Amino acid sequence: MQSFYQGKIDNFCAMYAVLNALQVLFSIGPLQARRIFNRVLLAQSADAETFSRILEHRTDYVALVDYMLDDVRRHEFPGLCVKAPFTSDTPCNEVWEALRSCARPPMPLVSVFRFLRIAPPSEKPYVDHWTVGHYMDMEGLHFMDCSLEAGALYCLPYAKLTDPWRPLSREYVVIPPESVRILSASRSAGLPV
Repeated sequence: MQSFYQGKIDNFCAMYAVLNALQVLFSIGPLQARRIFNRVLLAQSADAETFSRILEHRTDYVALVDYMLDDVRRHEFPGLCVKAPFTSDTPCNEVWEALRSCARPPMPLVSVFRFLRIAPPSEKPYVDHWTVGHYMDMEGLHFMDCSLEAGALYCLPYAKLTDPWRPLSREYVVIPPESVRILSASRSAGLPV
C-alpha cells in the first residue's frame, strides 16, 4: 500500500510550480505559499465550470497559471515580471535555449512550464505535468518539482525533447511553447510578506 501524495489524486501541479518559482525568486515560506494557494483556489471556485475543469484535468492550466501570477503580482509582489515569450509553433530548440538561459546562475530568471511525456506507439501523453526549470548541467535541465512519483521526470536531457509534429521512436517529451512563463523580480519587487 502506497501513501497518497501531491499529484496522486489532485491536479494542482501547475499551482505548485508557480509556488516553487516564487520560492526561488522571493524565498516565500509555507505559510505564505498556503495563503496564495488558498486565495487562488477560492477565487477559481467562484465559477463552477472553471473549477470543475481544474479539478478534473480538463484544461491545460495555462489560464490558471496566468491568473495565479497576476494575483501574486497584485497582492504580494508588484515587482514580479512575467513573460510568455512563445507561440504554439515555436520550435523546441528555441524553447530549450530560453529554459537553459533561465537556469544559469545566479538565477535572475525562473521558468515555469508544462511538459508532456509520450511513449510510442501512443501519441497521447501518459504524463501531463507543470514544473520549474531549476538548474542546468551536463545531464540536462533539472526541475524543482512537486512530484513524488517513483518514475517522475526530474531532469530533462535535450535528446528527449522534440516538437509535437516530430515524434521520436522512443519515449520523448514535448513542452508546449505557449505554456512557458519566464519570471523575474524587478529590483523594486520588495521582500516576502
